[in-house]
Amino acid sequence: MAKVQKEKREWKTRTEGKKRYMICQNSEPDGKYWQGRICNNWSNVGERTTAALCWQCTHALAAPPEVGMGYKSSGKPRGWQFMKEFVDEQGNVYHKGIEQPSLKGTLPATTIEPSDKKKMSKREKEELKDQILLQIAMLRGEVKKATLKKDIDTGTKKLRKLERQLKKVQ
Repeated sequence: MAKVQKEKREWKTRTEGKKRYMICQNSEPDGKYWQGRICNNWSNVGERTTAALCWQCTHALAAPPEVGMGYKSSGKPRGWQFMKEFVDEQGNVYHKGIEQPSLKGTLPATTIEPSDKKKMSKREKEELKDQILLQIAMLRGEVKKATLKKDIDTGTKKLRKLERQLKKVQ
């Protein structure tokens, strides 16, 4: 049985300077990409292109993107799934984020205390960093001048402590 070859269609092209343009495939009624209206857009194409579909007709063919609703709070505190044991208000017990239905209602609800740690602003961090660097410079000078081993040791200990503080700030 012989294969029936499709009829090859030549689409209108035009050349302006070094650029080649081709008319949209939707310019032919009842064609493969027919969307109910004739399209007269010309697309910039390469020299070996045989057919083109403009961006507007491609957009009409594609389904709209699925946009999620974003983050939905579960009503549980941050990090509850990493706790060894967490009990919510309904009495559900979770061990490292996995529900334990056999223990439901046997334990009191977990209470989370908010931390009193104040977040530093960028300016406060810079000021603290400058103070620590100033103290480090002063201590280095003292360590260089020190002659006794106990003074050198205490100075280096203080230097290491200040360097750890500086690392935390950065």
